[in-house]
Amino acid sequence: MKKLLLVAALTALTVAAQAQEKEKERRTPQERAKAQTERMTKELGLSPEQASKVEAINAKYAEQADALRAERKARMEAERKEGKVKAVREAHGAELKTVLSEEQYKQWQAKQQEMKEKHQEKRKEMREHRRQ
Repeated sequence: MKKLLLVAALTALTVAAQAQEKEKERRTPQERAKAQTERMTKELGLSPEQASKVEAINAKYAEQADALRAERKARMEAERKEGKVKAVREAHGAELKTVLSEEQYKQWQAKQQEMKEKHQEKRKEMREHRRQ
């Protein structure tokens, strides 16, 4: 009986986690605006006329947010290709090296490498998840 309850609890947790992952998937600006308007309609008691106007406003700003996100992504890509990010990272490490002991600096480098590997693994998982 205990095993059955444990299996049921784990199944429920797994289903809940998968549902949250699907919610995090990138939706279109229109989908986000519609969902936001539905929440606002429910929470604020909007009339149908208000809801249609609010949805238009939400859509406008959702599209602007997408454009800003795309610009930021393009800028970061360009800076990465130009080597700016790497140069900043190297300058940061050089300054830390003047302050930290040799052992501390090695520990810091190891931690940076560990974080880099975790980040790469997370990006890999996200790419695989998007393909599904």
